[in-house]
Amino acid sequence: MLEHLRVLDLTDERGLMCGRLLADLGADVVQVEPPGGSPARLAPPLTAGGTSMYWHAYAAGRRGIVLDLDAEPGRAELAELARRADVLVTSMPPAWLRERGLDPETLRAACPHLVYVAISAFGWTGPKAGYADSDLIVWAAGGPLDPHRDGDRPPLRISVPQAYLHAGADAAAGALLALLARARTGRGQVVDVSAQAAVGTATLARVLAHSVGDAQPEWHREPVAGRDQSGSGAATPNSLKKWRCRDGLVELHLSMGPASGAFTNNLFRWLAAEGAVEADIAAWDWRVLPARLETGELTAADLDRARAAVRAFLAGRTKAEIVQAAIEHRLLCMAIYDVADICAAGHLESRGFWAEVDAGGKRVRVPGSFARVSGGAGPRVRRSAPALGEHTAEVLAEWHAAPPQPPAEATPSPHPPAGDLSPAPPLDGLRVLDLSWVVAGPLIGRALTDFGAEVIRVESSRRVETARLMQPFYRGVAGVENSALYGNCNAGKLGMTVDLKTEEGKQVVRDLARRADVVVESFSPGQMAKWGLDYASLSRENPSLIMLSTSIAGQSGPWSGLAGYGNVGASLSGFQNLVGWEDALPFGPFGPYTDYVGPRLALAALLAAIEDRRRTGEGRHIDVAQVEAGVFFLSPQIAHYGADGTVARRRGNADERFAPHGVYPCLPEQGADRFVAVAVRDDAEWRRLAEALDRPDLAARADLATAAGRRAAAAFLDGQIAAWTSGRKAREVEELLQSRGVPAHVSASSADIAADPQLAQRRHLRRLPHPLHGEAVVEGPRYLLSETPGGPERAAPTLGQDNEYVLRDILRYPDERVSRLTEGGVLR
Repeated sequence: MLEHLRVLDLTDERGLMCGRLLADLGADVVQVEPPGGSPARLAPPLTAGGTSMYWHAYAAGRRGIVLDLDAEPGRAELAELARRADVLVTSMPPAWLRERGLDPETLRAACPHLVYVAISAFGWTGPKAGYADSDLIVWAAGGPLDPHRDGDRPPLRISVPQAYLHAGADAAAGALLALLARARTGRGQVVDVSAQAAVGTATLARVLAHSVGDAQPEWHREPVAGRDQSGSGAATPNSLKKWRCRDGLVELHLSMGPASGAFTNNLFRWLAAEGAVEADIAAWDWRVLPARLETGELTAADLDRARAAVRAFLAGRTKAEIVQAAIEHRLLCMAIYDVADICAAGHLESRGFWAEVDAGGKRVRVPGSFARVSGGAGPRVRRSAPALGEHTAEVLAEWHAAPPQPPAEATPSPHPPAGDLSPAPPLDGLRVLDLSWVVAGPLIGRALTDFGAEVIRVESSRRVETARLMQPFYRGVAGVENSALYGNCNAGKLGMTVDLKTEEGKQVVRDLARRADVVVESFSPGQMAKWGLDYASLSRENPSLIMLSTSIAGQSGPWSGLAGYGNVGASLSGFQNLVGWEDALPFGPFGPYTDYVGPRLALAALLAAIEDRRRTGEGRHIDVAQVEAGVFFLSPQIAHYGADGTVARRRGNADERFAPHGVYPCLPEQGADRFVAVAVRDDAEWRRLAEALDRPDLAARADLATAAGRRAAAAFLDGQIAAWTSGRKAREVEELLQSRGVPAHVSASSADIAADPQLAQRRHLRRLPHPLHGEAVVEGPRYLLSETPGGPERAAPTLGQDNEYVLRDILRYPDERVSRLTEGGVLR
C-alpha cells in the first residue's frame, strides 16, 4: 500500500519499530548506519554468540547503507538522499542532529516536501527535552509504572522494553498523517513524537484521575472485597486473578457488575454443568452481585466459597482445555502463555502470522503480518535485517538516478477552513462510522477525529458501553456519563444511539456506511455478518469503503471465537508471564495491555489503506487481532526463542544490560508512598551516580566498574540506593540525578501527570467544554504535527447527543422518519 514511498531511517533501537511498520506496509525504508554499525545491533536480547535478536526482529524489511555523518561527505550525501525521500525518521538527540546540520529546520529548509519524524523520550522541546532516558524512565514518567504494584513492593515495569515500541508505532501513524496532509498542501512538516505521552495510554486513563477529581483509582487503595467491575482486571489484586491449572497458570478475575458480570455467569454455568459448584452459588447473577454484597445478603465468606470452587476446578484442567473452554463458554478465563506456548500455537500458524528471517546465519521465525488486508495488500516482511552496508552501492545508485522530489501536487481540501490561512487537518472530509466498544476500537476512531475526521460513534443505551462503567469517574461518582476513560477514548466524536437488534436500526447503520469512508468495528467475529453489516455486504453499495475489524484473536482461525478484553490478549501473547518478581507469581501488565498495543498497529494499517485509496480508489477490509499485536511487541523474544530456545522470563525491575536499574522508595508525601526510577546505562553514569550518593568507595570498587559486575551485585546496589533515596523526596532525587546526567524520574502518579511541566508545554491534557461536568479533561495526541496540529475539538458525546444531527443533516431523513425511529424505540 505504501510502495510509492521512500523513507530514510536514522534511528537506533528507540525508533526501529517505526521503520519496520512502514517497510512492512510497502515503503522502501533505508537504514542509515555509521561505519561502526547502529547501536541497535547490540540491543538485547542477545544470543550466546552476541547476535541481537532485537535488531533482527525490528530492522527486518529494510535496506541498509553506511554513511559517516561525522564527516562532511557523509552529511552531504544524506542531504542529497533527503531531497529524494518522502520521510526521514530519527531518534537521535536534538543536540547531536543540530551539530551535524541534520535537524528538522535545516533539512526541511532544503527539502520542504520532507516529512521529518523525531522520536524522543519527552519531545523535541520543553523542560525535559534534554533528560537522560531509558525504557524504565519513560515508563515511570508517562504513568504506567506507578499503578503497577504487587503488594507493598516497588512499582513494576514490564520485564522487556516497551516504551519506545509504543512511540515507534505512534511515529508511523504520525508520518502517514503528515503525508496525507502533504497530499493537500504540497508541504511536509515535523512530527514530534513523545514516548512519555505515548505510554499514558497504558494506564487505562488513570493518568486523568487527579484531573477529574477521582481519588478512588489511586493505586495505594485496595478495591472493596477485591471486586472488579470492569472486566479488565485493573482493580483486582494479583492474588485474586492468578490461578493454578494442571500445567501452568490461568488469568481469571471473577468480574462482577453490569460491564462484565455476564462472563462470570458463563464460568459458573460451566462449573455447574460439571458438578463442580454448589447450587446456591451457581444461581448467582454476577451482574447484580455488588448490590447484594452492599446489603449484606452475601458476604466475603460467600465469595471465598465461590473462589474455592473455581480453584479446585481449574487445578484439574490443562492450559489447552481452558483455552478451548473460553471459546465454547465465552469466558474471561485464559491460560497464561510464554513464548514457547506462543510459538506452538496452531492458531497463529493457521493465520499465516509468522515470517522467517536470517539472524546471524540462522533462519528464525518472527511475527510477520500484524494485520490482514483484503486484496493481498497486507503488511509482510520483505527481507531480513541488512548486514552492515549491504545495500550502500545499490541504494545510492538507485536513488541518485531518480530526480529530487518536487513538492507534492496539492489536492484542495473538501472543507477549506473559513477565514483561516492554516491548512486543513490531514483527514478533513473523511467520514468514519465507529461501531467499536470499550478501549481498543474507540482509540482508533479517537486518533482519526483528532486529525480532522468526522467520526460517528454508534452505541446503545439498552446495552451500556462497558467503558462508560469504568473508572476514573468525574468527582469519583460512578455513572454512564461520568467515565473519564470513556471520555478519553471518544473525545471529538459525534454520538448516536441505535438499537441494532431492530431491523430499522440496522438500516440506519447501512445508510451511514453508504456515506462513510471508513467503518471501525469490534464485535465478535461473525456478528456483523449475522446483521448483514459485514464488509462483503457494505462494500457492495460502497466499493471504496475501508472497514477495520479488531478482535481478540482475529476474524479467522481456531481462536476466533474468543471473547473478552485486552487482559485475555495479554495472557495469550505472553505479557502476563513477563511482569512480576522472580520469587512470586507473574503479576501481568496493568489492565488490558493489548488494548493499548492493538490500536497503534491497527491505526498504521488503516492510515496506509487511506493513503492507498487516495491513489487507487480501492476499498479494503483490515483484520487486526489483539493477540497478534501483543506478540508483535515481543518480536525479539520470539526470535530469541527460535535462535536458541531461550524462554523470556520476568525479572522484576532488573535489566538485561543496564545496572543499577530499579525503582526505589522515597519519602512519603500526603500519606502516599513515593518512588523514583533510576537506570544506569554505562560506566560513566555509574561513576556519576556513586558521586551523587557520596559513595567514593563504590566508585572505586573494581568489581563494580563494569555493567556485568554491577548486575552480579544488583541486590547489594539496590539496597544501597534505596537507603539513600528513602530519606529524600522523589522529585529531589530526580532533579539531582538528572543534573548529573543520570537517568531518573519520579514514578508519576496522576497528580504528577497533571502538574508535569513537559506535558503542560505540549498541551497534553486538554480541557473541553462538557454539558454535564462543565469541563472534560482528556489526553491530547501522542505526536504533534508542526503545520496541522491535532487534538479533539469537543468532549465525548453523551448518550444519543447527536441523534438529530446525524439523522437530519447527514442522512437527510425526513421529519416523519425521524419521529418514527424515535417513537419506535430504535434510537436507544
